Amino acid sequence: MGSGPAGSFPVRLDRELRKALDERAAAESTTASDVVREALRRYLNVS
Repeated sequence: MGSGPAGSFPVRLDRELRKALDERAAAESTTASDVVREALRRYLNVS
């Protein structure tokens, strides 16, 4: 995940966004958490 221990960060998603997230994760054979982390890395320009 990164260079150190990971922490959790709860976030609320509406049904449509959660459905889209779960569908994307399934399509990529990964987890919703991985999709969110990758999206944040891209949005924030961090590796």
